[in-house]
Amino acid sequence: MAFMKYIKPFSLSLTCLAFPFLALAQLHRYNPNFTLSEKDFCDTIPIVMEEGQLFLDVEMGGKARRLLLDTGSSQGMIYENAQLEGCVELGNMISHDANNHSDTVKVVALPPFRMGNLQIGNYVATVLPRPALRQKHDAIIGFDLFNRGLYAKIDTQKGIMILTDRKKTFLEEEMMGYGVRYKLKWFVPYLMVSPFVRHTDEVLFDTGFRQLYTMNKGSFDKHVESDLAHLSKSLGADIERQVEGRAKGQFAIGAFGAEKADEVAFLRLDRLKWGNFSFLDLRCITTQGASKIGSPLLHHGALIINPTKKKLTLLPYNGTDSVTIGNEQMTVAFVPVNGRATVGLIWEGSEAYQAGLRQGDTILQIDDKPILTFHDFTSFRFIKDHRHHFLVRDKEGKEKNLWMKR
Repeated sequence: MAFMKYIKPFSLSLTCLAFPFLALAQLHRYNPNFTLSEKDFCDTIPIVMEEGQLFLDVEMGGKARRLLLDTGSSQGMIYENAQLEGCVELGNMISHDANNHSDTVKVVALPPFRMGNLQIGNYVATVLPRPALRQKHDAIIGFDLFNRGLYAKIDTQKGIMILTDRKKTFLEEEMMGYGVRYKLKWFVPYLMVSPFVRHTDEVLFDTGFRQLYTMNKGSFDKHVESDLAHLSKSLGADIERQVEGRAKGQFAIGAFGAEKADEVAFLRLDRLKWGNFSFLDLRCITTQGASKIGSPLLHHGALIINPTKKKLTLLPYNGTDSVTIGNEQMTVAFVPVNGRATVGLIWEGSEAYQAGLRQGDTILQIDDKPILTFHDFTSFRFIKDHRHHFLVRDKEGKEKNLWMKR
């Protein structure tokens, strides 16, 4: 049974933008012109990959702080009531999350911080509501780190990020890897991948996202329709062959709420192509938000970010042009509804469904422990392969007892 590790935390699905036509004094526009203490530098910075997220340890205000590196965010982010002394308020901006919800949020400049040998000043961050999921970081650093003109090589096997302002540092390695061009939309990187033969899909490269790939449902429907209308029924049937199941529900959580409930397709792709590199036997699902390539990409190769050429280059750890994923399918997702943990999505082929769990069920107790909030649920310590007792309430208000493994 797959629980919250499949649900993206609030801030990590956020991309921020300020509309130029809103010429209001209180709106702060996107600005990557933070200050750097060095020029003509090349620094090696330790990184940590934990639970599918990429962290940097920095020094800020004389204290050790942990930053989440999130390429799906246009700039920095902190949460309301964050204990970061020395932030300077800059105004407000319009912020959009991955589910196309928006709101006006505060903007601040973070206190100067040191990352490796590099000191960064006047780094801009939006202030967001604190997410329901517990976070292991003090702030987020976004793709503006690279939009500023810095080049990087992220190597999770060695636990380092090489950061430089020298254009030719990674030139030879880029020639040996598998490169794809990206374009900036709302100041974050979008690129093209191929989930099916003769089909391409525009995806957001988002290191804050914990799944290797998810596909926008509208894009998926167009792939199927295109095959049936313009190619042949056999090709359309071939795409349908890669559908393991369908259900109606919601699972993606944005900064301002969960996505709308709609049909979700559970996919088992023969391959997903990143340029000339293939991820084989990949299970994924569709979503109402943007298609995404997430942080698990970094388990399979080092990545070079070239902001001048707007190019991402994968250097596979296995030295070949493909890797077999063979991951398990996501079968159950929970979302907060009125502050409570509620089944947002469930696949009929899952063990949880067979045990009696249904979309819309609210979790009341686990092993006789009250689950009063979404945080109670996400912090509950499940035991692998252990059958836990659930007391849930369905949409009609009836309670039922279930026994399920994590």
